[in-house]
Amino acid sequence: MTIDMSQFYQVFFEETAEHLAAMENLLLNLDPESPDADDLNAIFRAAHSIKGGSGTFGFTDMTEVTHVLETLLDRLRKGELQLREEMVDTFLQAGDVLKTQLDGHQHGSEVDERAVAEVCARLKHLASDLPGAGTAAAPAAPAGPRTYQIRFRADPTVFRDPAVLDTLLRNLAALGTLEVIAGGEEGQGVALKLASAAEEADILDILAFFLQPEQIAIEQATEAAPAGKTEEDPGYGLFTDGDEPPNPPEEDPGYGFFTDPEKVKAEAEQQQGYGFFQDVAPPVAQGGQTHPAAPAAAKPGGEGRRATDKAGATQSDTTSIRVSVEKVDQLINLVGELVITQAMLAQTASEVDPVIYERLHNGMAQLERNTRDLQDSVMSIRMMPISFVFSRFPRVVRDVAGKFGKQVELKTVGEGTELDRGLIEKISDPLTHLVRNSLDHGIETPEKRRAAGKDAKGILTLRASQQGGNIVIEVADDGAGLNRARILGKAMEKGLPVNDGMSDQEVWQLIFAPGFSTAEVVTDVSGRGVGMDVVKKNIEGMGGRVEIESEQGFGTKITIRLPLTLAILDGMSVSVGQEIFILPLSFIVESLQPPQEDVKSVAGQGRVVHVRGEYLPLIALHRIFNIQPRAAEPHQGILVIIDAEGSKTALFVDELVGQHQVVIKSLESNYRKVAGVSGATIMGNGKVALILDPAALVRIGQSRQPAP
Repeated sequence: MTIDMSQFYQVFFEETAEHLAAMENLLLNLDPESPDADDLNAIFRAAHSIKGGSGTFGFTDMTEVTHVLETLLDRLRKGELQLREEMVDTFLQAGDVLKTQLDGHQHGSEVDERAVAEVCARLKHLASDLPGAGTAAAPAAPAGPRTYQIRFRADPTVFRDPAVLDTLLRNLAALGTLEVIAGGEEGQGVALKLASAAEEADILDILAFFLQPEQIAIEQATEAAPAGKTEEDPGYGLFTDGDEPPNPPEEDPGYGFFTDPEKVKAEAEQQQGYGFFQDVAPPVAQGGQTHPAAPAAAKPGGEGRRATDKAGATQSDTTSIRVSVEKVDQLINLVGELVITQAMLAQTASEVDPVIYERLHNGMAQLERNTRDLQDSVMSIRMMPISFVFSRFPRVVRDVAGKFGKQVELKTVGEGTELDRGLIEKISDPLTHLVRNSLDHGIETPEKRRAAGKDAKGILTLRASQQGGNIVIEVADDGAGLNRARILGKAMEKGLPVNDGMSDQEVWQLIFAPGFSTAEVVTDVSGRGVGMDVVKKNIEGMGGRVEIESEQGFGTKITIRLPLTLAILDGMSVSVGQEIFILPLSFIVESLQPPQEDVKSVAGQGRVVHVRGEYLPLIALHRIFNIQPRAAEPHQGILVIIDAEGSKTALFVDELVGQHQVVIKSLESNYRKVAGVSGATIMGNGKVALILDPAALVRIGQSRQPAP
């Protein structure tokens, strides 16, 4: 029986991506002047695990990169070299190369082999440097390869397939010269002799992939020690009476494991599988103590051990599982249907006498509570901390600030704020563009900041918080701020309808116009006028909105407001004629019934309504959707004031029906795209209600000129 390794590919892809992310985060926090030993060890373990996993699955291109990366890291953590800034830069470049290689294996994308060769050459060059002055003395190297005696029992539950034991022996053979003393047939003991310069921890790493620590016995032999059992060998409990390992014959036939030693060693170099499934392998050492059979003391900081070689490692394995996104989405859809069914039953139950059918009403109330609790629990499965997005920006800030010669400190607040997984994926690109814009246009160079009386180092803040049913994300800098005069000048050049009497908020919204840019120099970061309009369109496509606050000379803050989830919406139901529409609550400012004299007509511009000292454009929903209304004039119906497209607008409806939490259904996938509508939902009476897109309604209203 052969093992199909392709079934584990997805696990490898996911775990390697996690290792690469952890490496990058640790590298960005390293202080080249005084690097933390634990951080260096953690980076080494991550590279070691990637190397082992890629070797196991035959991804030799990744194995080659991680091998040279691991060599340099090993010299650093042993104190043979002094960490320098250029080393950190090269480590980050190596991480980028590994990401592209991983993406190539996962999605078939092309890999720049020149970049791979360049980063490997730089790593080898850095690793070959002599120790710098003032570095810690390197530990004395052993005079030659050490000889280890290794014993374990071939547990039939683990080694049922002979290929598994062959794999273990090939991995050990890759460390040096391996001699099989006893073969371990039918669950008997296996005795090996390994001549290698490797550390004992490296050997344990390989064995721990297959065996529990208590099943392993390792002893370092002295020069005079015989190849077989030592004089005072207690047997380690591995061999019972009659199981004494036989002395090796003069010509070792391989005991059924190795047919061609040279071929085996060549294969082993391509299949170094140790250190991969680190979340599954049992810890080798806990609490700073090694297994009794390993006399050598563990090194401080756990050198050579994996990230999971800690007491808390096994606990995390049992408290979480990997579930495919499709299963989660299917579960959420079913709960959504349950919510709709419960609302329908509640609507029906409300029509019967509560005195006669008291038990029915009590049961319906209990069903509603349980349904809401189930809905909240299932929705929480889709929620992810926004740290998944924020974690990429330390690298972005470091690279872009370095490119422009700027000093920037990144501060993140509220990384634990949770957001729907679908929104997490969609918000990444808009946020990246806003951050790069702040670094390019917002924060000044150290010279300009000093001249303005500021600290040479600028501050870029990413902040996330939950406000009601919304997530608020802020990108703020203490840079130069927006230049009102320059924005107006550029807008006039492009023929946009602007005037000097516009408010600051209206002027700031001009930067979202397609092709708009105030950059004097076009760079590879920004300045081509492509991006901010896409940012706004993408955020509005998620049911969110963008706000800008800026003060020249003091900085800019861009605020994004998003719904907590794309699956459920808090909305206000309004009626127009015989139809019910849902308005997202996050866009609603207030509702009112205006006096007749406050509604005015403007020639060629439709109607406006006077509300607290300002005139707001008035949009009649019945005209947009061609519906016969019950209220012909605004003073007979209700005006809902919404904040969209950077300004307030009044929507004229017949009446307010109530506030609801509705399950969003895609209208486009079930019917077709409708202008001014973002989705649909099923109400308790079984009827379909359209969910309105306030930003689209404002654009439609501005493009039309309704009759007064």
